[in-house]
Amino acid sequence: MPFLTSVKSVAARIVPRRRRKVLENHNGAAGQKVPADFLPPLRPVDLPRILPEHRSALVDHGWTKVTFHEPLDELHRSSQALFRASKEFFDLPSAQKEAYKTQAGSEEGWSHVEGEKEFISLRRLGNTPPELKEAAQAYWAEAGNYLDELLGRVAESLGLPAAALDAYSKPCAELGLDKTATMLRLFRYDCSGENQTKTVAEGMPPLYGTMDPIACASWSLLRPANHLYLAHRDLGLLSLVIGDIPGLEVWNGHEKFWFPIERTFDSPAGCVMAGRQLEKLTNMRYPGGGHRVRSYGDAEARVPGASTNSQGYRYSIVFVLRAHSPVPVNTDELTTSITGQFQAPLKGVTAHELYKEIHASVFNINIGVEERNRQKQKLAEMKTQAVSPTLN
Repeated sequence: MPFLTSVKSVAARIVPRRRRKVLENHNGAAGQKVPADFLPPLRPVDLPRILPEHRSALVDHGWTKVTFHEPLDELHRSSQALFRASKEFFDLPSAQKEAYKTQAGSEEGWSHVEGEKEFISLRRLGNTPPELKEAAQAYWAEAGNYLDELLGRVAESLGLPAAALDAYSKPCAELGLDKTATMLRLFRYDCSGENQTKTVAEGMPPLYGTMDPIACASWSLLRPANHLYLAHRDLGLLSLVIGDIPGLEVWNGHEKFWFPIERTFDSPAGCVMAGRQLEKLTNMRYPGGGHRVRSYGDAEARVPGASTNSQGYRYSIVFVLRAHSPVPVNTDELTTSITGQFQAPLKGVTAHELYKEIHASVFNINIGVEERNRQKQKLAEMKTQAVSPTLN
């Protein structure tokens, strides 16, 4: 399925579906209603490395294609060097990789999820293996600058100065001695021994009924009524994903299907996705991009321009741009006629406190299956308790 087909299939319905609806509050009371007005369209801006025909997907779905400027795109070239270094690291004996485990679990260092994947999360030079250090630093600089620029353009599309949002990202511009909120994750997914597809990084889309009702109401302001599924979304501002073979699938919430975006690439490309922090800082004008990773078995084909020899694995580079922890958050300063009044305003909190709030509301897809299922069960119980008063 061509990438553009998925984008154009919903284009005709974009404007009508942004009408803001009058909503009752989550207790069913007649008060606390949202005015039935229209939000102005986003301001037209050029998004770096995103073709004009692909820009609307970032607003409508929270993800879009990143097209590299061949043949001298430093972002692409540095990613290929990092793929080669990544393979060298993952080929090390497990005992050597164990040395990079940390108490932070999946948030920093090396991790292994049996039957699914192994990965390493880099957040500072001190815990970066020598096999990765040079390539990781070079790629971080390119990806960090790219997403910082993109975040500034997002701000401008909302009628804000670029600094209103990139103030959250600029302190994380390089991989240095100090630990940052931003991270670089390198994955090796297990795709061996499969003649059929399987999910190697889940993205289960929960129904509205299992979600925080206030969050549901906020989402409904800008999303269509039948947008019932919200797949796994990253927790930060923006994520840049580059794979060596297709596997990433993104969630089309308008038509409710998984779109195999990497299978549509006919030249070197990546995918950028909005995260939950960006949702909150833009009053849902940029929704988080739902996604999962699949192994296609014998049907897999290489992503154009990839330099690794997969041999039963899918290698992936994920640069996760998160808001710098100590930066204060004040949504009054982010409010424009385009964002509308924030449904969940934030003031007097730091970016770290915002991250902790988001983190507590989701389960971790990068831990073992048993612990993951325990987290899912606990969250389901908490959300059932939160929703149950509305059913009395």
